[in-house]
Amino acid sequence: MDRALNARAGGVPAQTVHLVPPYAAGDPARLDGLVESYRRLADVYHDILAEQSLDALLERIADTLEDLIPHDSLTIYSADEPRRLLLPVLSRDPWAEKLLGHSLHFGEGITGWAAEHREAVLVNQAHLDPRVKVVPGTPADEPEALVSIPLIARAHLKGALNMYRQGDATFTDEEFELARRFGDAAALALDNAHVRARLEHQAQTDSLTGLYNHRYFHERLRSELRRASRAHDAVSVLMLDIDDFKRVNDVHGHGAGDEVLQALASELSQTVRGSDVVCRLGGEEFAVILPSCDEAAALGLAGRLTELLEEIDLDQAGRVTVSIGIAQGPKHAMNPRELIACAEAAMMTAKARGKNQIVFFEDDSVERPESTEEGARTVRSIAHMKMLQSLSGKLNRLNDVRQIGLTIANELRSLIDYHNCRVFVVDGEDVIPVAFIGELAGQEKTTLEVLACKLGDGITGRVAQTGESVRLADAARCDFATFIPGTDPIDESFLAVPLLYGSRVIGVVAISKLGLDQFDEDDARLLEVLAGHASVALENARLYEAERREAQSARALLEFSRELSAAAGMEEILGLVVARTAEILSSPQVSVWLQESESGDLIACALHGYDEEQTEHAFATRYPAALAADLADMSEPVILPERDLTAIAEVPSGLEHDFAIAPLQVDGGRHGCIAAARPEAGVEFGDRELRLLAGLAYQASLAITNAGNFESLEATFLSTVEALANALEANDEYTSSHARWITDLALRVGGELGLDGPSLKRLELGALFHDIGKLGIPASILSKPGRLTAEERAIIQMHPELGERIIAPIDRLQQVRPIVRACHEHWDGSGYPDKKVAEEIPLESRIILVCDAFHAMTTDRPYRKRLSANEAFRRLEAAAGTQFDPDVVEVCLRILRDEARAA
Repeated sequence: MDRALNARAGGVPAQTVHLVPPYAAGDPARLDGLVESYRRLADVYHDILAEQSLDALLERIADTLEDLIPHDSLTIYSADEPRRLLLPVLSRDPWAEKLLGHSLHFGEGITGWAAEHREAVLVNQAHLDPRVKVVPGTPADEPEALVSIPLIARAHLKGALNMYRQGDATFTDEEFELARRFGDAAALALDNAHVRARLEHQAQTDSLTGLYNHRYFHERLRSELRRASRAHDAVSVLMLDIDDFKRVNDVHGHGAGDEVLQALASELSQTVRGSDVVCRLGGEEFAVILPSCDEAAALGLAGRLTELLEEIDLDQAGRVTVSIGIAQGPKHAMNPRELIACAEAAMMTAKARGKNQIVFFEDDSVERPESTEEGARTVRSIAHMKMLQSLSGKLNRLNDVRQIGLTIANELRSLIDYHNCRVFVVDGEDVIPVAFIGELAGQEKTTLEVLACKLGDGITGRVAQTGESVRLADAARCDFATFIPGTDPIDESFLAVPLLYGSRVIGVVAISKLGLDQFDEDDARLLEVLAGHASVALENARLYEAERREAQSARALLEFSRELSAAAGMEEILGLVVARTAEILSSPQVSVWLQESESGDLIACALHGYDEEQTEHAFATRYPAALAADLADMSEPVILPERDLTAIAEVPSGLEHDFAIAPLQVDGGRHGCIAAARPEAGVEFGDRELRLLAGLAYQASLAITNAGNFESLEATFLSTVEALANALEANDEYTSSHARWITDLALRVGGELGLDGPSLKRLELGALFHDIGKLGIPASILSKPGRLTAEERAIIQMHPELGERIIAPIDRLQQVRPIVRACHEHWDGSGYPDKKVAEEIPLESRIILVCDAFHAMTTDRPYRKRLSANEAFRRLEAAAGTQFDPDVVEVCLRILRDEARAA
């Protein structure tokens, strides 16, 4: 039984033989299974790469692979490249104990061969492979199939992954390929987990001594205090400071100082128990967290440490001594910072007694801080001052209301052992939560929305209304308390203080703690002082946020105005209005409604965020002119509640929202509105959103009016163009309506070919003007019934140039000039006047040429009778690729034939 083991010497084949039948391409079931496997592989990629814990990642890899490729057993190895070893880290196998105790060298066994060559291996009769080597204690010569995948990421071998099937079972080529691809994801996930673990270790340790750092010390101490409280256990903190360390640095240099620090770190690590946590807090100060350690055990450890240090005599610095202070939780304090303050006070007492001393916080020595209530309060006050000084600096660097709230809650936790903390801001009549840490009894997940209240409602609302602090020994039995729906009644103490900016209440900080009468006057004073710092920071943040949001609104309106000014045509403008309004207001559904010119009814003109059913309903809905008259009386946006919307018209599923309605006044005195749905349940449109919507509506009104005026001018311009074209047609009774007919056909062809709006407009004008140059051709030539002479043909061929000259002075037609000039150029270069070839000819000109030729062939001319449509179709097809663009011919003929069949 190979179990992914070591190759015996010699005889390693040049390549691995895959003893599986070739893939049966005609087997639909296998193909469907393969496709489904790859789909599942794609689905699990993200989950595997997102796993953070290395142990959890290994289990996830094993679980996922078992789901993707069924197998009997699996082993995963981690690679130690410097030592060229594969170390088993996970095994799901009846012989897992034997496998996990046996590492392999690169190049040994099938697995070692795969790792050495960095090549995946599939062997369906692994027990017969010459590379096999059996793990001691596992069965030999047991038939099995093996897939061994080296896990490679960023050019480094991260490990190996082995799958087995017992007996005569085999792995297919498709399963092998799937395993290889899965191995790529697993290798990258392992690499990410190793990098993450390394970075986390670096973030938690001191680079000089390798001990845990200040940050980890506080986190671990908080955790141990909670454990001790639940288990009714003790946890001690031992604080050490190296005596006269400044003299070592000053006299012997910082190199000698580093040697002292490293020596002390080494002795500490070797002296403490395995469960103890040794940390360097900074400079020459160290700390040890001693779980389940009472006074006697802590003093014993401190004594052993001082004895060991007396035996150390460093070459430069000489003998090292330390002053040690010890405090015990929860006896002295339940809060981490308070317990640290007690240990620090004991350590400073040890220094005051002459250094190289050990002081327990409750020692009767007069040189330590007094153990009376006043002494304990002094220690606690020092800790409070440190926290407030630190908090003030942190708050001054923040300008986000929620970040300030979370910072307050986090910092407060280091001094007051609360069950939960809530920070609120007051907005009008609403008391809105911005931060919450803790849990609510009976609720698995707490959302900020359930904590919101109104001024005067409940304890928090009362504090916000009165501006007075409240300290309750039993919150559940308070006359003005209200219960949060879904929570369980519990014995709970409650403390809430207002955040005052001048005489104005701008928020509330509230904390609660399990049990009765858990907060004292010192807690209330601390919270009130903290509230003074927090209120200034919150007000500054709110002002900053208001300025920032106003600046955002101004930028959004400016960008909206720029986009509207660049839009081409009414349709694009209306599309921009609904899309950008939805984006700026985070509205799920936005629509624009305008009065119809003839009836005065309000009709939907543009929608965003509506599904097919809602779109059909909206475009079929017509609101009477009387409702439009109501819009005329509006000057600012209003909120239309869902019940009012339902009363006006039947509302389809999905439109059960409150809507903000902003009036529009557009060209010709018509009225309309923008309707924007409220973002989501529980979210209101505030004053800012309504002001922003008003600005959007004003810009939209201007753009829609301008677009309407432009369309009116455009219509007038086109009427003038048609009049000029008709003047040309009046000279030739055979070409009456010729320009308009080919214009309509050309626009249909251009649309099928994918021309955009501006190109279609150029095409329309080019088609109307394509023969305008014939105004300069003598009527005798235009209406000549017989064949033209060479001189007359040369005159006729001048009309594209004449047409370009005629329209040259008109600014609006500058982009049309090259189209008119090239309307008689041929695909093969045989046309006139410039002999252009293929795509050198504007596409609009190529379209006009085909449409013009078809119309000329199917109408009576002075020199011949009209041809049948079928004959004209044949001639167009015959000239495709020589006279005409073949793509244009294909589209044009399809349109004409469809039209003929429908007639």
